[in-house]
Amino acid sequence: MFDQPTVVLTGASAGIGLSALEALTEDAFVVAVSRTRPPLPHLNGYWVQGDLCEPEAIANDIRVLLSAQKRSLDGLIHCAVSYGASGRHPFLDTSDREWDQVMTVNVRSQFILTARLLPLLLERPKAFIVALSSDVATQPAPHRIAYGCSKAASHALFAGLAEELAESSVSVIQMLPAKQVVTRGLRSRRPSDFSFAGYSSPEIFKQPLKSILGRRGAGLNGARLLVDEEHHEEPLVI
Repeated sequence: MFDQPTVVLTGASAGIGLSALEALTEDAFVVAVSRTRPPLPHLNGYWVQGDLCEPEAIANDIRVLLSAQKRSLDGLIHCAVSYGASGRHPFLDTSDREWDQVMTVNVRSQFILTARLLPLLLERPKAFIVALSSDVATQPAPHRIAYGCSKAASHALFAGLAEELAESSVSVIQMLPAKQVVTRGLRSRRPSDFSFAGYSSPEIFKQPLKSILGRRGAGLNGARLLVDEEHHEEPLVI
């Protein structure tokens, strides 16, 4: 029996995912999933290299790793995201390839990983799934319709799953920032002289995730947590 909980985290090499990894690696054994190695000097866990356009292979690698290490699974956190082509653009400029890539990373990979790992989570007395959401899941998203549709689908996936698992040991939680978050991907889509005043830092997710980990998600099933600088210690449930 291991003292620390085991958590799978996607998108762990940058942005919100990297902040999540920095916060969780102190108190959990983290299976970090990303295309490039997370820039941490010491990782309390394992790095699984993979592209979420191929989620089945990643899910298999994770299950093999957990089995070999004789580890249970206590949490699954979806932070990986694709915004599509660089810069916002009209719907008619969205290619089939861009649409498929965004939906694969933002929805299909979440479905595959959750479906393959949920049986392991259900074996635990308390466990959790966290999905990073966005305001565009329930609001219009002009000039980023592929991204908006993927977030709406993701929201529907986890809202429905929370209802299905209401009587189980697994809590399903969605987290969304109150404001846009400055990440490497966001910087690449803005002009070099763009001012990010009023934007949030990925750091605001650290304390909420540590809190979820500490309680293993108990009492939060079905919650959508709104995170910002003011409420990052105790996020608003919306």
